[in-house]
Amino acid sequence: MKTLPATLAACAVFGATAAQSQDATAPFSAEFSTELQSDFTVDSSAPGGEINNTFATIEGALSFAFTSRTSINSTLVLEQITAPMSDSFLEDHGLYAEELYFAHDFGAAQVVLGKFNPAFGTAWDVAPGIYGVDFAEDYEITERVGAGLVIPFAAGRGEHELSLSIFNADRSILSESLGKNRGRTNRGDGGVSNTSGPESVAVSLSGAFGATAYNLGLQSQARGVGDAKDQTGIVGGISHAFATGALPVTLLAEFAHFDHYDGTADSATYATFGVEAPVGPVTLSAVYALRDVETLPQDHLATLSGEIEIADGLSAALAYRYGDEGDDETHTIGALFAYEF
Repeated sequence: MKTLPATLAACAVFGATAAQSQDATAPFSAEFSTELQSDFTVDSSAPGGEINNTFATIEGALSFAFTSRTSINSTLVLEQITAPMSDSFLEDHGLYAEELYFAHDFGAAQVVLGKFNPAFGTAWDVAPGIYGVDFAEDYEITERVGAGLVIPFAAGRGEHELSLSIFNADRSILSESLGKNRGRTNRGDGGVSNTSGPESVAVSLSGAFGATAYNLGLQSQARGVGDAKDQTGIVGGISHAFATGALPVTLLAEFAHFDHYDGTADSATYATFGVEAPVGPVTLSAVYALRDVETLPQDHLATLSGEIEIADGLSAALAYRYGDEGDDETHTIGALFAYEF
């Protein structure tokens, strides 16, 4: 379940397991999040689209610190590997390593080597509600092999981070999964950044000025086998927490544009708008998102969600999702239980 924090800068640059200084007496650390979600598509214009899917998502962020500055980190994910075509209950789940990297903090900068998630945009993580991230997840960069550099700095009474990454798609055994096997990635699969070496780059700048946070990013992902062109992209996002008045409200907006999207001749534009406000014990949120890929029908997403904290680390949410995707309209009711420890 995604929630909208007060600042986008709170998001880790390289994912949930970004290395941090640790006490040498406790070199191993672990954080887990578990989610059980049920999506019931109550109405669909697509034949056979009215299905009920219940699935789990478990993520483990593991870190072992050799020193206070040097560590090896991993993110393990258990999730549903293939989308069901009919009613499904906890089917087709697989376990894989989303990240496995070495990190060293030089103080002025941090270096990352291995398999990691290069920084580009944040709406895929911070858009609120159960379904708010659905479109933005299309441009999240994950499971890349290469090197990254993170440079934190202070400016204008705010804290900021500049990150630079060079990478290619993971084609090692780590691209497979246990349980439901998604198969090993190879060069013949094509796809941007699926190249013989690290020919793709991403640059990101994020930070906050008080209650206002921002992120800016550029990317160039080299074409793979069968692709027409290299994909280039730009992203910009902002959020602001309004604390005045009886009802504090947080607003978010992010835009992303791509040329030669996914290695094709098409361009693509994404927009995500989110609002979140606590009303008593319930946090209410809404998201509108647009996906406009050249030569394809324009897609629209609208969501409403309510979330409540049941106990420390345990929360529940109920949401409605309207989707107009590929000329098919769907109405979905979803429920989610999440526990972090």
